[in-house]
Amino acid sequence: MSARSTVLPHGSSSVLDFTPVMAGGTGRSGTTVIAGLLGRHRDVRASRPREVKIVTEPVGLLDLCLEPSDHAPARVQRRMRLLAALPGSRRWRLAAFAKQMRGRWWVRSNRMGRESGLHLTIAEEDRERLIEELAEGFSDDPVKAGRAFLAGIVRAQSDDEGESLWVDTSPSNISEADRIHRLLPEARFIRMVRDGRSTAASVMAERWGPDDPEGAVAWWERQLRAGEAGLAGTPGDVVLTVSLEDLVVLNRDATYARLMDFLGLDDDPRMRRFFENRMRPDRVGLDSWRRRVPDVRAFEGAYEQAAARLAADGIEVFARS
Repeated sequence: MSARSTVLPHGSSSVLDFTPVMAGGTGRSGTTVIAGLLGRHRDVRASRPREVKIVTEPVGLLDLCLEPSDHAPARVQRRMRLLAALPGSRRWRLAAFAKQMRGRWWVRSNRMGRESGLHLTIAEEDRERLIEELAEGFSDDPVKAGRAFLAGIVRAQSDDEGESLWVDTSPSNISEADRIHRLLPEARFIRMVRDGRSTAASVMAERWGPDDPEGAVAWWERQLRAGEAGLAGTPGDVVLTVSLEDLVVLNRDATYARLMDFLGLDDDPRMRRFFENRMRPDRVGLDSWRRRVPDVRAFEGAYEQAAARLAADGIEVFARS
């Protein structure tokens, strides 16, 4: 499938005419659900693909336009700083970014094995024009050039109808929230949280996830810590924490209202119908994790140890009692 070409003015403005809504969390915590809900609103567009990859992935816009994250793994920081000090590093970074734009960010498979990628909604000639504009503006102002590139990508998508909010659901949006805020200060962040036992049990079923209880719980703990680090440098008033259990089961109407208020949205009939008909309480089993793990006792023991470590460091675990 190829996208239609769009006609955009040459030289995109660095002023965004939409608000980026960056939803994320530990992974397996409801980011897809929130995109499905918000994407039904007339003023909101959920990106296709849901995770565009170009902002937070290695050599993405954050790595291209900003210095390495202070909370990135030490080996990543060392590599990025070494590369930044090399002659021609700017050229190398642009080349690496362009390679990913023409490669795995362009065409890939999603977790269900289905075709995905930016090629579904952006014409190749628009992609090449935006890469060229990025290279032209990068030497003068990397941040301005990166912002213009993202603006161009969003508006070049074939399903764009000029919506005022645009949603991306990369889980790392939260662990990279501080750097995203620096690149996109107008962005709003939705941190999706879920009972850690449900998250860890869910990730065990993924082909890319650890398949043992201890490994799955350790993965959840690392992700939660990374999210806390990313939010530490982000103003609190641009972040909303949404519990999946509250939104779907325990406190539906109040959580829905908080979400709408945070984004400055009026209720929309299509979004409300999706909420009432497709996000029914029976769709989220609060204790279903017990049926998904081979040894409940070992799993809960690993979880309780991880939760205690997190609590000792002042990190909320969002456990359902």
